[in-house]
Amino acid sequence: MELNETQMELVSAYIRQNGVAYDGLHDDLLDHICTGIENRMRQGDSFEDAFLHTVRLFGPGGLMQVQQDTFQLLTEINATMKKVTFTFGLTSTFLLLAGTIFKLMHWPGASIMIVLGAGLLVLAYLPLILHYKLKESPSNEYIMHISGWVGLSFSVLGVLFKVMHWPGAGAILLGGMAVLAFLYVPIYFYKQYHTSVNRPVTLSTSMVAMTCLILVFALARINPSLNYELGSTMIDDELRASASAASTNQLLYADLGSNASAQVLKERTDAVYDYIDDLKATIVFETEDVTEAEARTLPLAQMKNKANFDITTHLMFHPEAPGRFDHTQLVKELEGLRQTVLATYPPHMQARMAATFPYDLGRPYEKQGNQQDWAHYHFYHVPLVGVISYLSKLQNDIRQAENQALVHLLSQPEVSNPPS
Repeated sequence: MELNETQMELVSAYIRQNGVAYDGLHDDLLDHICTGIENRMRQGDSFEDAFLHTVRLFGPGGLMQVQQDTFQLLTEINATMKKVTFTFGLTSTFLLLAGTIFKLMHWPGASIMIVLGAGLLVLAYLPLILHYKLKESPSNEYIMHISGWVGLSFSVLGVLFKVMHWPGAGAILLGGMAVLAFLYVPIYFYKQYHTSVNRPVTLSTSMVAMTCLILVFALARINPSLNYELGSTMIDDELRASASAASTNQLLYADLGSNASAQVLKERTDAVYDYIDDLKATIVFETEDVTEAEARTLPLAQMKNKANFDITTHLMFHPEAPGRFDHTQLVKELEGLRQTVLATYPPHMQARMAATFPYDLGRPYEKQGNQQDWAHYHFYHVPLVGVISYLSKLQNDIRQAENQALVHLLSQPEVSNPPS
């Protein structure tokens, strides 16, 4: 047996008359009371008797007591949720600020704090704020709040991907800012304009906000300008071409024949040159989405993550597990090559040739007011574009020093006029 529409309206009116003003509670009580009445009517009671029996089950306080208990419970839940929301917001803010400071100071743990802070912000804090906004706002504001949540979430993710040098950062960041600029901000200021007492001030404020957002949107491409990238990549291309043009040196080796100094020089120079080439290929392979073979020939202009500095720093300055390409090993290889090249000259010339050698590993360098050694200055937290270009320069310096030493060996009388 089911209640008819008139009987359900009587029950609804009774609930309203007893002070139940909360719509959600009203609907739940209406369903609960009607179900109880129907059960009593199936047992043979009339509607009136079933109704009186059901409402008496709510106790002395009646429906008002139910509403008070419900409001108290909801208040406690809301207070707890607000504390949780505040905790998420405060934690994410602290992690992002601390991670940013650690990132600027190049301290360990920066990436972990930034990822955790952005994750809490996007996955916990912003969804809770959206939940409260949708709960407290009328239905005609849902699009505004949802678009604001989507735009802000994608903008935060885009910044995170940008800082971490992950692929897709530009598209995510521009997508989030586009939603904010072309959906959320127009809707927000439209509603503010129609409800504002001082409309000219609201209009001017909205125009300033839109202008600032458009400027940020235009500057979201944080990458260096195309002209700067073109200049950097052209220098690297020229250095690579100069370093790889070793045919002249091969001809000089052929003229020297079986000269012992030349053979030692060739073995040492080729070994260090190949070591640096392997280092460059490993850096590119770890940074770009290419194979190991492609990493050896990929031009700097085609690299997508030219601003990445984490890979080189981790590869060459790993404190716990130094590998083949640790910065101390690179210094050892280059210093050994320097000694081999200088050994091709007579003792009275070695001091002068050392003063004009292409690189000086013992000279101190100054960076941001701090003294640094050669390796830290050129490779520690240096963008990929600078590291690759400098390694190409080192290869070119090696070939030039080799060429100069070979020319000196050929100029010696015992080489140009060997005994019969």
